[in-house]
This record gives sequence, C-alpha cells and structure tokens, in this order.
Amino acid sequence: MQTARNRVLLAKEEVTYDLDPVPTVGSNAIEASALKINFVSDLLTRDNMRDNISPVSPVVGKRYVEVTFTCELKGSGTAGTAPKIGDLLEACAFSETVDAGSSVVYAPASANKKSITLYVYDNDSASAVLHKVTGAMGSVNLKMTAGQYGMAEFTMRGNYNAVGDVALPSTPTYEDTVPPIVESAEFSLDSVSTLVVQELAINLDNEISEREDINSANGLKGFEITSREPKGTFNPEAVLIAEYNFWSDWISSAQRALSVVVGSVAGNKCTITAPKVVVESIADGDRNGILTRDIPFRLGQNTGNDELVLTFE
Repeated sequence: MQTARNRVLLAKEEVTYDLDPVPTVGSNAIEASALKINFVSDLLTRDNMRDNISPVSPVVGKRYVEVTFTCELKGSGTAGTAPKIGDLLEACAFSETVDAGSSVVYAPASANKKSITLYVYDNDSASAVLHKVTGAMGSVNLKMTAGQYGMAEFTMRGNYNAVGDVALPSTPTYEDTVPPIVESAEFSLDSVSTLVVQELAINLDNEISEREDINSANGLKGFEITSREPKGTFNPEAVLIAEYNFWSDWISSAQRALSVVVGSVAGNKCTITAPKVVVESIADGDRNGILTRDIPFRLGQNTGNDELVLTFE
C-alpha cells in the first residue's frame, strides 16, 4: 500500500534539455507538501462511419506530465550558497547569480532558460514506484502570510517517461534550515512601511508552451516558457488618504516599488523586490471586523528582467 504522505521528491537542473541528470537522494531531495502528479493527454476520438452508431474506442495522443507541489521559502543556511529550491526557481525562468559568502540572487530570465528533471518515488514497503519527469519547466506563486512560513507553490510540466517499480530509495538528505516565520517583514510600498498587511502573494504566471514535434516521443519535444505576466495581491487595513492614497495610484497607474523581507538570520533570509507595481483594482474586505482593502496588482519591468527579484542572504 502507498500512502499520500510517504513520497520522495528529487529535482536536479539539466545540462542538456530533456537529458536525465540522475538526481540523487543525497544531493537533490526537496522537502515538499501537497505533491500531486497529473498525467495529461489528448484523447483522440475516431468518428468513423459504420453500420451502427456505437463509438469506436479513442486513442491517447500527445501526452505530458504536470507536477504541482509547495515548498517552504527558506535559505540554505549559508549566505552565498544556493538553496535547494534554486533549481526549481531556475526552471521557472529565473537566472541565478551567486556571490560567494554573501548572497544568491534570482531574477527573471528571457534567454538561456533552464530545465530540470523530477523524480517522484511512491514508497511501498521495500519497493517504490518511480515517476521520472524530464525537460520540466514551470511557474511559481509566492505566498507570505503573517505568522506563517513563507511558501512557494510550483507548477511544473515535463515529458512523460515510463513508470516502473524500483528499490526503495535510501534516506534522503534535506536542508536542515528551519523556514523563517513571516514577521518583522519590513513590507514597503512606495517607501511607506506603516501599512498593516496580513498577506502578500505574488504569482510569476509564466506561459508554459508546448513544443509539438512529430519526431519526438509523446508528440512533444518538451516545453518552453514564452511569456510571463506577474501579478499579486495584498490586503492592508484601511487607512486615511494622508497615510496612503491607493485611489490616486489606481487612477494614475502609478508605478510603485514594493519590497518584503522573510527571515533575518544570515543564510536564511530572503528579500523580495518589485520595482514597478501598478494597482489593478481596489475592493473592500473585512478581517476580524476590521475594514481592509483587497488590492490586486501587476508587476512591470524597470530595465528588463527585473520585475521580481529574490535575494537570499
């Protein structure tokens, strides 16, 4: 019997697209929750005319795998050493810049985008079912809620590989850092840091395009991230116009800088910045009887490939 919680996820950056780099439990184990694998296909109907109106059995055509899961937003524990979710962020079209001993910066990329191979083991006593997903690329949704861990929700799409029974993997090695709580987060919008915000979410919203190919297995060469439309929401308590005028920002499409910091300890601190945030709409909210504003926003570039930057320090 296999249980929903007894699963192991590995992820490793590919050197060559769709070529399995063979992730290992010792180096590439990812702590994840809410892990789901969806096997997606085009079901081809056969609308042939016969001497009856009974249907002809359909055939599975183009197919791929979608894997969704959530990771804690945390660092490696050592400043200047990439966290294990770094490979996942790169597969969401982020570049990685390492400043040894200081920081690791992830910024949006438009070229030289990376892919990963995912292994998912479904454990069953002494054996396991292994799902391999190669050529995977995806998108990420960051969520920061007061008093909770920061979370990164990933959606990855990649090529299907034959599923098989394998020996149970040895004990995985995970990062031993504890995720920081979202508190004292220095949330700032247009240099205003007095807003009382319960939750901030930012969705990169990548367009993950299929590369259809008659020469490839499954009818797909793989995937490519062809565009992104990052957006987010936050929910500050209602304030006087003198403290912050959201309506002025909305009417004028003002571009405002946003930043938030998750964590405070070196090696386990993540600063998230967005240089050009535009308010999309404003709606009333109610949080424990307190009037709030529900504010969705869009992210834009400053000089390009900088609309959302994550700095681990």
